[in-house]
Amino acid sequence: MQKLSFILVMILSLQSFAGSVYDLKVNAKPLFKVFVDQGVPAAALKRTFDFIDANAGKKVKVAAKDRSNQTKMSSKEITVRTDTIAIIDYTLPSDQNRLYVLHLKNGIVTKHHVAHGKGSGVRYATKFSNVDKTKMTSLGLYLAGSVYSGGHGASLNLHGVDKTNDQASARDIVMHGAPYVSDDFLKRTGRLGRSWGCPAISPILMKKMIGFLKDGGIVYAYHKDMNEMIAKGKNIQVVTTVQDDVDQDLDGEEETVRAKASSIKRK
Repeated sequence: MQKLSFILVMILSLQSFAGSVYDLKVNAKPLFKVFVDQGVPAAALKRTFDFIDANAGKKVKVAAKDRSNQTKMSSKEITVRTDTIAIIDYTLPSDQNRLYVLHLKNGIVTKHHVAHGKGSGVRYATKFSNVDKTKMTSLGLYLAGSVYSGGHGASLNLHGVDKTNDQASARDIVMHGAPYVSDDFLKRTGRLGRSWGCPAISPILMKKMIGFLKDGGIVYAYHKDMNEMIAKGKNIQVVTTVQDDVDQDLDGEEETVRAKASSIKRK
């Protein structure tokens, strides 16, 4: 009987989803509040819920790179998925679990580590950019695309849908696994390693995220001061309220790994 009641609740919830995601409930409690009570930032959640209400099940046109020709850009349509969304709170330092994976069908939230770009800061992400070669993270809403095999193994193409991240595909900003996103690295150094702008996660979590997000999943890279940042230079947003650590490249993060690989190639 209990199992039947749960199924009926889920059916009713899914039916209400046809109207608005804000109407979804888990155990008679609004899904929005269920997520906020688990620590998900309300402002970031509202942005993703608004996007879902406007685009659920629809095709959204995004810029996409042709992986067979790294210089060729085109466009593609991605149908928006609404079963699982990922929110990254870059307000938090890298030693905290700032990646929230939200399951809309049952209200469960899991929290994980995620890296930011080398150009964005050290322990904190304090600078954000949409410009190529800055090695900075880009804030904004992304749609996950197809899976491809790159230097970090199976990775997810990311397509920015905001002005702050619409160059993501051209910049090769993807979600990938990396050994510098791990408890071992964190215990050894006090922070995660840094990517070249990608939201890098642990290799083990990456396998799960592919199933959760590929072909239309929503990823929102958020900072609480996003609307109050100081614009410096070309498309660079700077947070002025955080005192970051001294910049130092650590063995094993993206910068040092790529430098070693480049050195080996030259020999």
